[in-house]
Amino acid sequence: MPTGNRAVLARAVHARARDHRKLLQHVLSMAVLAIAAAGCAVESGDSRLAVPAASTGVSTSLSEVSVLGEFTHRDLKESSSAVPSRRTPGVFWTHNDAGNDERLFAFDSTGRDLGTVRVRGSRNRDWEAMAIGPCDEGVCLYIGDVGDNLREQKSVTVFRLAEPSPPGYGRAAGDTVNAILRFQYPDGAHDVEAMWVAADTSLWLATKRRLRDASGRNRPSLVYRVPASAWRANIVAVAELVDSLPIVPTNNPSSMVTDAAYSAPFAVSDGEPRLAVRTYDRLLVFTSTRAGRPGTLLAECSLEDLNEVQGEGIAWLPDGRVLLTSEKRGAPVHAARCP
Repeated sequence: MPTGNRAVLARAVHARARDHRKLLQHVLSMAVLAIAAAGCAVESGDSRLAVPAASTGVSTSLSEVSVLGEFTHRDLKESSSAVPSRRTPGVFWTHNDAGNDERLFAFDSTGRDLGTVRVRGSRNRDWEAMAIGPCDEGVCLYIGDVGDNLREQKSVTVFRLAEPSPPGYGRAAGDTVNAILRFQYPDGAHDVEAMWVAADTSLWLATKRRLRDASGRNRPSLVYRVPASAWRANIVAVAELVDSLPIVPTNNPSSMVTDAAYSAPFAVSDGEPRLAVRTYDRLLVFTSTRAGRPGTLLAECSLEDLNEVQGEGIAWLPDGRVLLTSEKRGAPVHAARCP
């Protein structure tokens, strides 16, 4: 066979194999989703856990996808979460994780560096989550030092500080922690990268990695809640296991939960609450209660076409799209809609 024909045939075979892989991934994803929606509560080992039901209109493709820009700050190389500023519209906050200093990075939607703020009174053991919500000072950032890859921490910490202003924005920066919450899980240590805060300042967290029940079956991602009262108690609080998600983490990165974004942490004026939960290459959007609890699954979208190096951050944009960030110096910042 002539060389040119062999090359054409090879490309055709490669394309067909790629399409078959995508079809198989889609079928497996839908099967896992159906199993999770039907029986995750039993599989979790706790029949009290509610499980958000899958909708009949689950989407598998993002829409309105765009590359807004890329991170320009050279020290920002492991963006592990992203939150929109409440004080300064158009500004977002992110941070590095373990092995880095206690710094917040401000950026705009194009990834342009807007300066950094050092968080006094904190320690970055493994910052893996961040959320924005109300507090006594008005608006606060909640920094979750909750990463625990080896699941060996007896307790973890969330730092709260009044939301600062980026350098040069003309308002005093709240750069000192005003509250520290330490807590533990009732069933042992967990690795967590997804955290959100409800209007009453209660914390919600979803586990990242593979968990197994007594019979060896994979459990769904578990959802824990730390009540608002814990902020006023000078003790190590105990989170309550209250729910699970129709995501069953395995050793496949697509199933590992890496961040979450809650759309209405402040008031009714924020609209109907939505909760977005991402893995390395999937995005799930749920309804939510005003108290922060996940509800019905509205859509599931693949993030594979974004080709992120290690996609971890997610934040809601005002128009209902999401902003997505990834680890790596100079990583692109994406915007998309799901569904």
